[in-house]
Amino acid sequence: MALFTKSIQAKPSPKDGIRVCIMRRPDSWAVYDIWMPVLSPSHKLLDDAHAKVIDWDGYVKRFNKEVIEGRRGYIEFLAEIAKKRDITILCWEKTPDHCHRRLVAEECQKIDPELKVILK
Repeated sequence: MALFTKSIQAKPSPKDGIRVCIMRRPDSWAVYDIWMPVLSPSHKLLDDAHAKVIDWDGYVKRFNKEVIEGRRGYIEFLAEIAKKRDITILCWEKTPDHCHRRLVAEECQKIDPELKVILK
């Protein structure tokens, strides 16, 4: 079993397994099985990032405090599911480079180093 990441803009695939949207505001056309907005950045963090009030390093620092530390139980839950079923974490950005889905996936792998994580 594995944990994948993917842009919600990409076409769904049977290989996605359980599709978990971790966006705060998914569009109505978005295709996902589970919506976990608790793993998305706060509106304030999103607004500050889009307005360029903070850079990527600042974003990561605040996201880690808000979500990685503040919502740890949900991340542990994802890691546990991924041991039993393929899951795909979905967010907006086309690549995982500057996307919180990568941060969540990497934290899942820290929780379970044997978990196969594939970033897309």
